[in-house]
Amino acid sequence: MYENRFYSLDAAGRLRYRLAGEEEAIELDLPRFHIDGRGTGAPGPMVERGAKDLGGGFTLLSWEGAYPCGARLTLEARVCENTPFVRFRYILSGDKDMRFTKPGGRESLTYFSYSSPPGAERTEVRLSDYDYRLHSYCLSELPAFRSEPDAMGPILAEGRDGYAMLTAYEHGSQYPDKFLAFFPDGGGVSLKAVKGNTWQGQHIFPAPYETIWLQIGAVKGNVDDLARAYREFQLKYCSPNRESRKPYIFYNTWAFQERNKFYNGAAYLDSMNFDRICREIDAAHEMGIEVFVIDTGWYKKTGDWEVDLERFPDGLKEVKRRLDSYGMKLGLWFNPTVAAVTSRLLKEHRDTVAEMHGREAAPFPIWETEESYPMCIVSEAWEAFAGQLVRLYKELGVTYFKWDAVNLYGCESAGHLHGGPESGAQENGGCYAFQIGRYLSKIVDRLCEECPEAIVDMDITECCRYFGLGFLSSGKFFAVNNGPYFQDYDIEPPKDVWINAFVHPGPARPRICRGVLGYDKWIPSVLMMTHYLPDGPESSQLINLATLILGQNGIWGDLPAISPEGRALFRRVLDAYKQVRDDITAASPVTLGHPGSTFEVYEKISASGRGVVSLFGSAPGIYRFRLASRPAGDPLCFGPARLVKEQDGLCIEADFSTPGAAMVFFGAAAGSN
Repeated sequence: MYENRFYSLDAAGRLRYRLAGEEEAIELDLPRFHIDGRGTGAPGPMVERGAKDLGGGFTLLSWEGAYPCGARLTLEARVCENTPFVRFRYILSGDKDMRFTKPGGRESLTYFSYSSPPGAERTEVRLSDYDYRLHSYCLSELPAFRSEPDAMGPILAEGRDGYAMLTAYEHGSQYPDKFLAFFPDGGGVSLKAVKGNTWQGQHIFPAPYETIWLQIGAVKGNVDDLARAYREFQLKYCSPNRESRKPYIFYNTWAFQERNKFYNGAAYLDSMNFDRICREIDAAHEMGIEVFVIDTGWYKKTGDWEVDLERFPDGLKEVKRRLDSYGMKLGLWFNPTVAAVTSRLLKEHRDTVAEMHGREAAPFPIWETEESYPMCIVSEAWEAFAGQLVRLYKELGVTYFKWDAVNLYGCESAGHLHGGPESGAQENGGCYAFQIGRYLSKIVDRLCEECPEAIVDMDITECCRYFGLGFLSSGKFFAVNNGPYFQDYDIEPPKDVWINAFVHPGPARPRICRGVLGYDKWIPSVLMMTHYLPDGPESSQLINLATLILGQNGIWGDLPAISPEGRALFRRVLDAYKQVRDDITAASPVTLGHPGSTFEVYEKISASGRGVVSLFGSAPGIYRFRLASRPAGDPLCFGPARLVKEQDGLCIEADFSTPGAAMVFFGAAAGSN
């Protein structure tokens, strides 16, 4: 049995999680499978096999048991002494030929079931509602099972007498495309496979079957207390890849590449050259940016991912040297699921080209570079791509990897690692969509084993992407690109007009982008990067700064065109931010209003009293906001705001003569970073 100050855990007959101070344990029945035409039933008694110290307060526990059919079950639980949440998974194996069967062609895998006391209030926390007004995913909290017979989740929270618990699964898709779901089951709940989790005839020998990771945890209090604790878990204890959780300031070259195309009539890649990139690096350093990301076009061919020596004759060495001199990190853009027609990767892994509708997928252009084939990453190709990333880290010192254009569906082959001779094309396609996230995480984890400094950020700015808890166990998300397209508002743009509606300075774009901050209750905003514009006038710069420092931390635009005064403003604000950014990142949000409302406030102050309050006014007026926290130190204000002491607490008064923003830092001193 394992025990820390939050809970105890054992798995003799069931997975038993007992919150400290509670008499009754939460008991999860062990999984049920369907093998060789029969249900497995429950396994026999589980025997504890030991504990492996993973370092940093983390431990991997394991138990083993067997089903009556002879298949063996291993339970692995990743625990940490500093959190009430547990990550666990199951491994099914055998020592003879055994295979999954699907009666009636339907999934029959139940991951766990548990009973609930009468009156328990269940909340579905759905992460992947796609809001077409924002062109972004949004979080929803819904009464579970009220409007649907199941709950996609991936988080199911349950309020009980005196405490709140959750169960969750690490996977990703867009609602209502369910691969797993929670179902009411008698007086409790079951988590069951819906589609894609297995395929007909899938063997568990010699290669065992590994489930996705699952989660369980509980805290004293209500569901809001649970959300605060879970947010801390995601920030500090869920992923071993720690760099992805740090609040660096990121810059990406793409916005200027788009502007150059649509404003200047140039090509997307015309600015992909040494002189332009160095000018951007110099400006980024002046502004306080720490990670410089070169977007698409730096490479000669996809798949091989080697620097285009016509654009960068020295192979980016001088670019890296310049970044090093400023203490900045280098990042590059990738599409993990393509390989150029003449690439070595395609030649060596031709059998991993994606297949759709019974034929090999056709090549297509990739941002003004050579045409590329869609590749199946749920195949041996994943190791080749991981090897390319490790090489770029070792040869060039790349530590930030932006992944783009990874769609959920993309291959129906029976010859890769998501299907077999007994499964059809539709089933293979569903299994690909189920498995792709697991293989993306395998790539990240392999990279981070070699390069602990690595950060992988996956773009989810379009619908039908892999979005959920699965990838957050390894990396982070790029949440918003340019916001909605004109077509999202039924507006047909004239020919050759930029299809993005929100690409201009002013309050509109930040309003759209702040919609993503709704995740911050459960998922730290540092994991949902969004890029903001540095363009003048100062009123727009303040609005963008007041938003990005809430944790999304991205900047893009035409940096060399920003005025010296504008660059200096960014430097002053970001210097203040860096003094308290760990506090801002750790703090659960206190909010007033919503994006675009007349008065909108985000209070992000940690238990130490350090942090920031960002205030936005959409109409002229004098507004007051009473602080929920007790701030420490003197305020540092940017914009039309001041601290006011009242009899019942501290207020911030903001005087907006026009739509604008203000920031009040606590624990930061002007010019001291």
